[in-house]
Amino acid sequence: MWYRSLIAGICCMTSYTVSAESITLRIMATSDVHGHFTGYNYFTRERESKGLVHTAALIDQQRASADISLLIENGDLIQGSPFTDYMVAAATSETQLPLAELLNRMQYDAVNLGNHEFNYGLEYLSRAYSGVSAPILSANLTATSEFAKQHLNHQPFVVIPRTVSTSVDDTAQAFTVNIGLVGVLPPQIMQWDAHHLRNHVNVESMVAAAQRAVEGARQAGADVVILVAHTGMPKQTSNGQDSEQGVWGLAQLDGIDAIIFGHQHEIFPGTDSYDLLAHVNSEKGTIFGIPAVQPGLHGEYLGVIDFVFHYAAAEKRWVVKSKSASVKPVTAERDGELTAQLEPAHRATLAFMQQAIGQTQAPLSQEYARLEPTLAMQFIHDAQLWYIERYAHTNAELAWTNLPRLSAVAPFHAAINEATSANGAYTAIEAGPVTLGDIGDLYRYPNTLDVVVVSGANLKQWLEQSAKALQSGNQDDPWSWLDSEIPSYQFDTFSGINYRIDPTQPIGKRVQTIPALNDEQQYAVVTNNYRANGGGDFAGLNGKQIVYSSPDQIQHILIEYMRWLGEEGYAATLNKNWEIEKQERY
Repeated sequence: MWYRSLIAGICCMTSYTVSAESITLRIMATSDVHGHFTGYNYFTRERESKGLVHTAALIDQQRASADISLLIENGDLIQGSPFTDYMVAAATSETQLPLAELLNRMQYDAVNLGNHEFNYGLEYLSRAYSGVSAPILSANLTATSEFAKQHLNHQPFVVIPRTVSTSVDDTAQAFTVNIGLVGVLPPQIMQWDAHHLRNHVNVESMVAAAQRAVEGARQAGADVVILVAHTGMPKQTSNGQDSEQGVWGLAQLDGIDAIIFGHQHEIFPGTDSYDLLAHVNSEKGTIFGIPAVQPGLHGEYLGVIDFVFHYAAAEKRWVVKSKSASVKPVTAERDGELTAQLEPAHRATLAFMQQAIGQTQAPLSQEYARLEPTLAMQFIHDAQLWYIERYAHTNAELAWTNLPRLSAVAPFHAAINEATSANGAYTAIEAGPVTLGDIGDLYRYPNTLDVVVVSGANLKQWLEQSAKALQSGNQDDPWSWLDSEIPSYQFDTFSGINYRIDPTQPIGKRVQTIPALNDEQQYAVVTNNYRANGGGDFAGLNGKQIVYSSPDQIQHILIEYMRWLGEEGYAATLNKNWEIEKQERY
């Protein structure tokens, strides 16, 4: 059984030699890499200066300039790119997955689990991390079934010693610092990936679990305790309490000396998103005076927390003189050995992406998907409704199959301003053959498909929540109507109703449906499992409204639909069922 005791202990003894009266302990962190390993954009087919081959070069530099160091990964590592899509496909064969070799070569000292680690189920999680030498962390996750105990390999905390042989006053001596690492993740994984986790694991409050693990690390001899939290903080608000974005509350626990956080893809220190929160200093990188880092996403930054220990001669002991937090951007420099190591899997990913599955008679572009209906979005709507229509046809006895049926889809990779439009930073599939890579570009998350039943009143709230992604603009600039601070995955579009959005009106009065919705009428809405289980806090959705959960990922549904279309391919005429009022056509 692949399992570690929940009582973590001392591990990984490493010794260094320095000659100084001050010693720097450097904690380095990556987070939200989302499968960006190779420094290659599989959609544009060009190299890019991000991904772990670039981060590794920066890590080597940072290690060399510190006396002792640790490297920590903070979750959402194994999902989010064509490379990780290839890994999932390869897991059905006997092929050795490349993740363990990658993490071991980079010398990670610990890996914290994020929410996306569970997207493909516990068996795949076990396979992906098989052979990783670093301990895997999660204090608030507990395996409850034999299946989960077989496939989960994690512990609430670990204590890692670092020993320095140094000379103080011409006297040789050894200095050992024991670093405790405590990991947590959002409890909402029990909603987002319920189909994988229900009856197998339990996830408790991050605060309660972290407090217990911090105390355990101290009792195990930790001199310094680092909270490794795959969670962020509420943005643009003075209310820091949130069960998903919980770092503000976690930072107030006793016994924490530094914080690594993530989940939100922000850069901290450096962002102003948290400036309304009390006791958060976004310039110094502190939360309640504790140094903290959030290193963005895709391996574009490295989080660095330095502890400087000074020898107090009078007391004849080492004490912490200073602590600091920073984020370091990667450069174009790549780690050549790591690049070479990943080359076979990189080539396999390229081949995986080029498999044709069908064709489209017209281009499928999400360039203007935040501003008007597009064929790209309509294709996803059509595929979702096609899939559910087949299910409803063979299960007509279910009451919800007789309700009006809608589809809700958000554009994941749409242009959000003139610059992203000009730079081609959006999904664009040319007319002709459609490959697996095209489908991965069109729908970038491994969501499954759910059906929720909501009232007309709830549907109005859903529409209004989506309309928050727009703002009052001017007639000369179509992009001015778009609030680029709200991510595209929070802008749901709907198929099955006609509606207009007036961004000049207050939220709650922006959307007019044609005909008007009946507040008491029930609707069956086809959406993804993230939204159906409460992701984004839309219209009171919390998982209780789900009447059907598909075992299939939406990416696979799109592939199946494209193949079902046959040689003719996708030839639909655009249905312009919604529009933004108060703007001239551009």
